[in-house]
Amino acid sequence: MAVFLGLNGTASAVTSKHGTSKPAATASPKAKPRVSAAVTPGTDCAAARDDDYSSGPATGTFAAAGDAVCLTLPTATGNGLYLVNEPPSGGVTPEMTVFDSQGAQQCDSGYAFSVCKLTGTAPFQVVLTAPDAGAYRVTIQRTGDTSGCTAWPQSAFGGAWGVQVPLTADHQTACLAIGADQHSTAELFDFTNTTNQLNASVQVYDRAGDKVCATLGGSTAACQFTPGTAYAALLVGTGTADTYKLVRRDVSPTANCAAPSSLTVGGPSTTYSFTSALDSRCLRVTAATTDKLWLSARTPTATDGAGAMLGVVDASGKLVCRQGGISCRATGSTSYVVFVLASGFAGTPITAHVDTWRIGTSSGWASQCTEHVVSPDGFSLRSGTFTESATAYCAVIQMQPSQDFEVYGTHSSTTTATPWVSLLSNTRYSGTYVDYAYQCNGDNVGTFSFNCLTTSSADAGQYALVVTPAEADTPVEYSMQGVCQFGCSTPPKQAGLTSVSPASGPTGTENQVVLHGANLTLGTQVELASDHMTASAYPSEPVSVSPDGTSLTVRIGTYDVAPGTYDVVIPGTGYAPGTYLTGAYTVTAAPAATPGRLVPLAPTRFLDTRNGTGAPKQRVGAGGVVKLKVAGVHGVPTSGVTAVVMNVTAVKPSTSGYVTVYPDGKPVPAVSNLNFTTGETIPNLVIVPVIDGTVDLRNASGTVDLVADVTGWFSSAGSTFTSSGPVRLLDTRSGLGARIGTVGPGGIVSLQVGGVDGVPSSGVTAVVLNVTVTGPTAGSYLTVYPHGRPLPAVSNLNFTTGETISNLVVVPVVDGRVTFANHAGDVHVVADLNGYFSG
Repeated sequence: MAVFLGLNGTASAVTSKHGTSKPAATASPKAKPRVSAAVTPGTDCAAARDDDYSSGPATGTFAAAGDAVCLTLPTATGNGLYLVNEPPSGGVTPEMTVFDSQGAQQCDSGYAFSVCKLTGTAPFQVVLTAPDAGAYRVTIQRTGDTSGCTAWPQSAFGGAWGVQVPLTADHQTACLAIGADQHSTAELFDFTNTTNQLNASVQVYDRAGDKVCATLGGSTAACQFTPGTAYAALLVGTGTADTYKLVRRDVSPTANCAAPSSLTVGGPSTTYSFTSALDSRCLRVTAATTDKLWLSARTPTATDGAGAMLGVVDASGKLVCRQGGISCRATGSTSYVVFVLASGFAGTPITAHVDTWRIGTSSGWASQCTEHVVSPDGFSLRSGTFTESATAYCAVIQMQPSQDFEVYGTHSSTTTATPWVSLLSNTRYSGTYVDYAYQCNGDNVGTFSFNCLTTSSADAGQYALVVTPAEADTPVEYSMQGVCQFGCSTPPKQAGLTSVSPASGPTGTENQVVLHGANLTLGTQVELASDHMTASAYPSEPVSVSPDGTSLTVRIGTYDVAPGTYDVVIPGTGYAPGTYLTGAYTVTAAPAATPGRLVPLAPTRFLDTRNGTGAPKQRVGAGGVVKLKVAGVHGVPTSGVTAVVMNVTAVKPSTSGYVTVYPDGKPVPAVSNLNFTTGETIPNLVIVPVIDGTVDLRNASGTVDLVADVTGWFSSAGSTFTSSGPVRLLDTRSGLGARIGTVGPGGIVSLQVGGVDGVPSSGVTAVVLNVTVTGPTAGSYLTVYPHGRPLPAVSNLNFTTGETISNLVVVPVVDGRVTFANHAGDVHVVADLNGYFSG
């Protein structure tokens, strides 16, 4: 038995047949429903409207659980209904059940938002059933009716948006109108919000209530529209009050998009800088239907999880693919719109490099590929440099089913990202998915290596082998060679060792040696062993190999190896003859460090857990310790270093806490070097002793990303410190030390420090400054670096909009000057001198 809200205040039972309640016909439209324990069929339903976004929601109060309200709607057969439950604070969410005039149930919903397709006969009635006593508020809107909906205009590509819409705690939906003559045949939707969290979706419906597209699971969606048809877009929240900026853009064949820089394989990329969360660009690529296109976006310098999303829409308006960090393979259309969107924007501009290559035609692979021929039986060294003008190496390779080869290489990227190897089929070419019949997978051997294979289901034929910089920063040098693993016409030969030089090196570092032997490749690894037991957890990394395979230069890590004499062994060979050198390498004691003076270093990033620089690519948990190697890295000597100067930054911690930085191997001291609050990004300068070339960073609570930029180290030879000040050298608010005015996005200030306020005019190697930013118009960061040097990819001071914050900086001095660079927005900069290093 169901219980309804009676019109006349009496309780009347409504029977159900086959478990379906049958509401009555429309009652007086002037009557106001009251809560009742039961209703009478045919007399207990109040007339209601189906344009509540215009006329206002239906409201009332239930006296008890099980009470109900019956409303008769003017909706015609063949339409649909948006059913929205938005209870007031402390209210209840009733079950909403829709019936037709014959009592057939059309739909049933207890959700905050749902769409009901009406397939029965009008008039329709909706029954609201109370889960408990309390006030209710429901919105019922006929699909196809956009009265009361906010007009949503189309926008051009760029950073603008079309409409701004708030959702409150009590109102978690908003209706947007897309006019019949106000859209193209294919559009891209996107939105952002003030919390920068995915807490809503945009759902687009036609007049009948059929969903056309939705952003469920993300903030973007590609939609295909029928000309001359109006649509409604519903912004549906998940319970969080927020304000949203929404944009829709043309990606149809009429879209106004520029041509790419090049369609040549490995040709110049098209580069964009995204400066807001909704920033975007588009390219139009024309092709033959038989052309094979490679389309991708790279963001090697992006931080904080930021990047770019690339999507491709063909001439029919169909979304071919959408990717982040991998390539899109497109074929079969005469025209494509390639759109690129900012992703994860957090205040720092995102630089995106877009590659657009015609990699194949009806005649076969492009000439840039066919001019290079390699074999799955192996291929000799190939070397080059990837830049934004030379963006790929492509070769053709004849493959049969069930073949397997390795590509081993080295590279000069300053990040943990490596060049990427892909295998492409001439007969199975489309999309972004992995075709498991043929593929290349990174397998973490050496500095970069990939296993490429075909399975028994693969097609025999000519494939393309493509190597790209991927997320490695450019320019990046690379060398690579191929080594057959399976299905070879000639079995691969086992590498052999005859000698190693030099034959010794200190513990606690990375020692470079040259291996001599036969059949050596960039994939040949060695390890130190004693009594047939591996002595180190760090495998060797290749540096270079001779063309004839008789000498291989590698780096051997001795961070965890005690002094002593060790065998040099090719792992996995079981000490087979020729694969090991008995007692061939001696690990010596680390030289004792001598306290001394500062040696300034141009700010250099040693640690970034967001991208895997210096430590695994993962947030540091509560009690987690990052062991950071500083000696022997980025110009810091492998020995003689007693301490380092680091700017340590905590990025977006999950809770308030602190970081302690201390010498490796020592007990954790009861101190803090960097304190932070939830969600904050904040730096602090740290001077920490170095033991065994390593320092430790420990997070006390929650999870956090850690960044460390080294600006100098202490040793026996260096500069001595002279205290001076504090005295103000720079204030852009008053024009002290620079012109009056804020420093804009990408703006720099060159500050004279030599010969100013007691600082000697010569012989100064570094200054200690307390740097303050005030009144920033956007979240950004400041970099302080030596005058005349390239801008390093580091930060000295991170800040949010409107924040005033300072940090201590030790910066090398060149020609008596230092330079300040602001990365986004406008900001005033202040710098106070605390001392200098000289000698």
